[in-house]
Amino acid sequence: MLTPFLALLLVPAPAMGAFLLLGLGPAELNRRAVQTVALVGAVLPAVVMLPLGAYCLMGTCDGIQPIFDLTVGDAVVALALKLDPLSAIVGVTVTLIGACVIGYSIDYMAKAEVPDLRRYFALMNLFLASMLCMVLAGDSIVLFLGWELMGLCSFFLIAYHVTSSRAIAAGRKAFVITRVADAFLLAALLLLFLEAGNVRLDALIPAGIAADELRQGLIAALILAGALGKSAQLPFHTWLPSAMAGPTPVSALLHSATMVAAGAFLLARFAPLMQAVPLVMALTAVLGAATALFGAASAVFQKDVKRLLAYSSISQIGFMLLALGLGEPEVAIAHFVVHAIFKSLLFLSAGDITQIARGTTDISAMRGALWSRPLAFVAFAAGAASLAGIPLVTAGWFSKEAILAAAWLAGPFGVVLWLVAMTAAVLTATYAFRPVFTGLTRIGRPRPSLGGIFTNLPIALLAVATFAVAPLVEPIMEFLGGAAPHPPHAVELVGAAAPFLGIALAAALTFVPGLSLRVARARRMRSGIRIDGIYQVIIVQPFVKMVRWLTGQRGGIADPVGSIPVLVAQRLTAAAIRPLAHDPLDRGWMGLGAGMVRAWGAGRRIQSGRVRDYALALALGLALLLLIAWGTTWR
Repeated sequence: MLTPFLALLLVPAPAMGAFLLLGLGPAELNRRAVQTVALVGAVLPAVVMLPLGAYCLMGTCDGIQPIFDLTVGDAVVALALKLDPLSAIVGVTVTLIGACVIGYSIDYMAKAEVPDLRRYFALMNLFLASMLCMVLAGDSIVLFLGWELMGLCSFFLIAYHVTSSRAIAAGRKAFVITRVADAFLLAALLLLFLEAGNVRLDALIPAGIAADELRQGLIAALILAGALGKSAQLPFHTWLPSAMAGPTPVSALLHSATMVAAGAFLLARFAPLMQAVPLVMALTAVLGAATALFGAASAVFQKDVKRLLAYSSISQIGFMLLALGLGEPEVAIAHFVVHAIFKSLLFLSAGDITQIARGTTDISAMRGALWSRPLAFVAFAAGAASLAGIPLVTAGWFSKEAILAAAWLAGPFGVVLWLVAMTAAVLTATYAFRPVFTGLTRIGRPRPSLGGIFTNLPIALLAVATFAVAPLVEPIMEFLGGAAPHPPHAVELVGAAAPFLGIALAAALTFVPGLSLRVARARRMRSGIRIDGIYQVIIVQPFVKMVRWLTGQRGGIADPVGSIPVLVAQRLTAAAIRPLAHDPLDRGWMGLGAGMVRAWGAGRRIQSGRVRDYALALALGLALLLLIAWGTTWR
């Protein structure tokens, strides 16, 4: 009988199977077959995960499904999947959003060549499977495997347009920055393993809490650094706006429910350990509030709708980190769910609108969208309303208000963070409604048109969900073991006024010529205050100079002053590296490989194509066999 915990193994399996069939399978598949395999691989995880989420609602879902156990001395390697309220809520969200985005891709990618289409859907399914492995992981190895596979998939999907140097550079940038942050997470998991002697999360987290103060703080800081890099938070945020070089559905999945939000999930999973280190918690809250304000301010001045939504993701994850830093992981995860819905809705509807404008994603492509693409525009407006936090009717209002309330109730330090977050909330409504007001601008007499079923159905479902989930925000917090914080009514009224103030500012920036011109000229804000240039001056250039000094090079010319460090480096290399570079095992293996190549060449020469040669070889072989048989009869 299939138990609920055994069913956990089946959640990522369909998406992984679709990847294997599309990415590695030798069979030739036509366009319809590729789309069918991809859609089945995306929908089946939701079909399996939804009953598991319902099972969790009965309060009996806190358990582990072992996969593999290995004991080496005192160390235990126990791979497992975990079903608890956190993995259930996030797992259901990821599977539903993944099914909508991959389903939408069937129409969006309809014009791609079949080999490219096959590569695209294979990577999208692997991306989904990787996030599910991380979410359902009961040990650090499966968690880190899913974490790293997401990074690898993000590189290939961002750089999907292989003929575009911009896309390849964006993919490389995302890969390098997130790998640096991932090294911090790996270090934290290794330190936890040394403390616990086990890779299971239910052993790692208590061991981290019981560690000495110095090591405990180091582990918590390393986990935070890993989460900051994956979620594109300050100071690791620069890769995310560049990632818009990938197809729009990639951006929708990347920004809403998978990689970018994975950092918030990681901190929620390790929340008991993080809460044991107040200094790291305070740093998390400060960085979250600062990133929320920075991302919102940068989004206001964007001319490209996809880059606007990218900075929006940076800002919204900042709100989640603010809640996590204030000790409210349940509030952060509730906003995770709401953000996944409205952010995927915004990307998909914007992609549908801008796709008919010859592929440009400039905000000007939204003009007349109410008449040319009415369903997509109304859906975008619904997503913008939830992002802005329109009171009482949108899910975004309930989750964001809970974050603001948690900040206000955190004392004097929290009130300062509340002011920062409130400013970010006003700017959120501003950038959310700039494209909406642009879409209300009528140009000519556009002919209304609707997309296909695979475009319209996901957009319609997500548009309904952004309102339907509103009453479920507080129950989600309670299901996760928390409660929605409630500030004084006066503070709540100020929060309710914030989105309307932001909408008024958006109208001014759109329709007042002088202000719209100022927005168009704000290059520095559009580039995120040119943080990349600052990194170049502070980190990259000094590093290049150091390397040139160590190698005796200055501007490519030999430097006699650098001869001493070069000599030292050469001697260290000769003493420590060269004896190990080509050991006997390496030489033997390389010799075996060379011998196989020579044998293969000799074998090819035997294949002359002449029948008489083959007949002669057959006769000689038969004679040899007879000779051997005769020899075995000797007594």
